[in-house]
Amino acid sequence: MKVLVLGAGKMTEAILTGLKKTENLSEWMIYSPSGASAQKLAGKVGARAVLDLTSVKNPDWVLVGCKPQQLPDLKNILNGRFKESLFISILAALSEEDQLKILEVKELIRVMPNLPVEFNEGISLLASHSAKTRLTSMHAFFAKLGTSLIVAESELEELTLLTGSGPAFFYEFARNLAGSFESLDESAREKLVRQVFKGSAKGMVDGGDSLAALTDKVTSKGGVTIAVLNYWREASLAQKIKSGIEAGKKRSAEIRATLRN
Repeated sequence: MKVLVLGAGKMTEAILTGLKKTENLSEWMIYSPSGASAQKLAGKVGARAVLDLTSVKNPDWVLVGCKPQQLPDLKNILNGRFKESLFISILAALSEEDQLKILEVKELIRVMPNLPVEFNEGISLLASHSAKTRLTSMHAFFAKLGTSLIVAESELEELTLLTGSGPAFFYEFARNLAGSFESLDESAREKLVRQVFKGSAKGMVDGGDSLAALTDKVTSKGGVTIAVLNYWREASLAQKIKSGIEAGKKRSAEIRATLRN
């Protein structure tokens, strides 16, 4: 399979690093405006860096990994090439309709992966109107990186705040949890927290219980754990989390409006 990758940022690197474990990427081509980042990433994953797009002929699909605000510049770089190819875009904020208009291509699938795809434990959300017949095959392809899910574009926009931003929320909570204790030094406490999260995550993934049931398994009436949980509940932790998510949604809407203007 011959794939052209446009951009060599963190998410693109995570995708290709994950795919390297199961795929031969020798026919994948990576392009970046400077060429330096493309060459570095190509060397890491066994792909080929290209400095001139005129040398690229008829890729099976094109992975768009630039920043949303760079899309008009990318259109100029493409200069009408690859219009018959399927475009896979990992750009946030810009709708499929907007991306189709800017790039002037026929088929485009939006894919929102998260950084754990690097370890083949990620989530990739997929949505498309223009390439509905290609969604099933792309769903299977991105499932190699963890979990993939076909959703409506409106669902993709909302759930990206859970799947894409979610790891940062867990890291922040873990950091604060470790910082709430005084025993050992910071590094040792963080090591304990990492293991707590690893074991808890395994219980969530491999067990069949609901999250509420899993919480109940750890608690006992009048015990230490429930005392902490009750304090958080009385402090409206759930509402604070929800309010934070609403702030994220508001910011997403502001970014979309700015990009469209």
